[in-house]
Amino acid sequence: MKRIIICCDGTWNSPGDTEDGEPIKTNVQKLFEGVCNIDEQGIFQIKHYIEGVGTSGSKTRQILDGATGWGLDHNIISAYKFLVWNYVKGDEIYLFGFSRGAYTARSVAGLIRNCGIIRNDDLGLINEAYHHYRNRGEGDWSPDGKNAKAFRAKHSVETAVKFIGVWDTVGSLGIPLSIFRLFNSNKYKFHDTTLSSYVDYAYHALAIDEKRKSFKPTLWSQSKNAHKREIPQVMEQRWFAGVHSNIGGGYPDARLNDITLNWIIEKAAAVGLAIDKAYCETHVHPSIDGKLYNSSVFPFNLFGPVYRIISSKENYCATIDASVIKKWALNEKYRPKNLVHVMHTLERDGRW
Repeated sequence: MKRIIICCDGTWNSPGDTEDGEPIKTNVQKLFEGVCNIDEQGIFQIKHYIEGVGTSGSKTRQILDGATGWGLDHNIISAYKFLVWNYVKGDEIYLFGFSRGAYTARSVAGLIRNCGIIRNDDLGLINEAYHHYRNRGEGDWSPDGKNAKAFRAKHSVETAVKFIGVWDTVGSLGIPLSIFRLFNSNKYKFHDTTLSSYVDYAYHALAIDEKRKSFKPTLWSQSKNAHKREIPQVMEQRWFAGVHSNIGGGYPDARLNDITLNWIIEKAAAVGLAIDKAYCETHVHPSIDGKLYNSSVFPFNLFGPVYRIISSKENYCATIDASVIKKWALNEKYRPKNLVHVMHTLERDGRW
């Protein structure tokens, strides 16, 4: 047995990013760097990092890819190919992603559920499998449809996904201008809003303070089949202080996003992933005093603020991080409009 770890970064995010000459690392990059190659029991951990869309080609190409989401297909297939080339029955799969990389990671999990992991003697079917997943709908190519079942039985190995950890999944792909949304609104319609019952553990960090209209988060809802498993599925979606990149990283002051990174690392380590403690001590410094950035700049500020709804719906499995409660108590200026009702409920009832 080995562990296969796939880390998918956000739009325009890649190793080597800098600001004012200082290196900037997202949570995805830090997690990738912090995963040990082998754990204390001698179990190998092979890992694969995928740069965000809009990081290659000419400057014009980078802008277009980042604005439209072009390149997502390539990233999803790249992650899936890595699994096909390396997976052996019994291996554990860990998927991580931020922003559109979260979209990528969740899509890979959906592709595994729909088509399984193609056997090595059927590599030519990878693109076909992706096509079936992308166009699956509710019919014969849905995960429980007859065509999908037959495809998996003939060509694939079926497996669970051990762990998914994502930061602030954006379903609309974060496209600020309607003209760009026309290019991909149907092609990249988000399939995996319901978490597959084939996933063992799933954790989603969300931004309380993100107010850009085009950055509406895509939360999971839990499948009705999740509790029918022999071992119950664990899912949690936790709200943290900060805007989109305060949650997933990409700003010079990383202390807020290190809070969310620490949370995901702790959850992954608790179920088996080996993390280099020395790396974390050097590179991960969580603090509620980190700078809360303003992401609503031009052209996003043209559309006015849209406050995210923090819902307590049971199938969302949502929680508020303790760091938010602490920040609220210690900083009188921290009073997000969408958090007020939650905090009043907590203060009155002791729970939300």
